[in-house]
Parts: sequence; structure tokens; C-alpha cells
Amino acid sequence: MSQEIDSQQNELAQILHQAGYKYTTPRRLVAEVLLESHTHLSAPEVVDLVAARDSSIGRMSVYRTLDLFTRLGLIHPAFQGGVNARYVVMVGGHHHHLICQKCGKVMHFDECPLRDLTNYLETHFGFAIEGHLLEFFGLCADCRNKEAALA
Repeated sequence: MSQEIDSQQNELAQILHQAGYKYTTPRRLVAEVLLESHTHLSAPEVVDLVAARDSSIGRMSVYRTLDLFTRLGLIHPAFQGGVNARYVVMVGGHHHHLICQKCGKVMHFDECPLRDLTNYLETHFGFAIEGHLLEFFGLCADCRNKEAALA
């Protein structure tokens, strides 16, 4: 496991503890699967990946953990053109995507350009923002190049 994933695991464990929850084996494995994935996973995919690591962890434990993580704001369900929600890890409070509408490629970026907007919204609406998910839709460079080649 990388240092970044270890750090996120520790932060997640601390948030759970502060909210009055234990960092149980099922919760740890769900967190590992989500954090180690290089894509956003649906609940059935998380169930399969957790079962591959520990077959004693049941499907309902995984679903309850996903529900708990969602209620605590650690993950967020995102619907990216499919039937099933795909879970986005938001341990740091925000997550950003560029999504190609042609090929479905999802690119992540870590820089957060929303600090001024967040401050404005909190001040203007009296709203305490705890996190955000930012998604931009368009065409990736590969798809744009393919379209240009056809023109």
C-alpha cells in the first residue's frame, strides 16, 4: 500500500472513530478496495473485490459500509452514464473529474479551483460547505483528434 493510501486510511479511521464507529475489518477492506482502485467502483464491484480478499465478509456488510461512508461524507455516489452509482472517495472533502462524453474516460484532477466560490456561497447563503464533487463533461483530446481526422 502506498503512503498516500495509508494516510487516507488513517484519516478515514480517525473520522469513523470521531463519529463513534469502529474501524472493523469489513470497513477497512471496503476502504482499501475503494482507495486502491484507479477507477470509481459500483457497489457490486466493491462486493466482488472485498469477497476476493476475504470471503467471510457478506454482501450486506459491504452495502452497510458503503451507506455509512456515504452518510459520513467519505464517499459520494456519482452517476456517470450507467445504471449503478459509482462511488467517489472524498476523504479530503472534494473530488474533481473531467468526463469524456464520447468514450467515457474519466480523468481526475487534484487542484481545487473552488476556494473563492466556496467562500462566496458560504457567506452569501449562510451554508456550511463540507465538500464538493465537480464534474466537467466534454470531449477528451483523443476523441477530439479522432473527430478532427474524420473531418
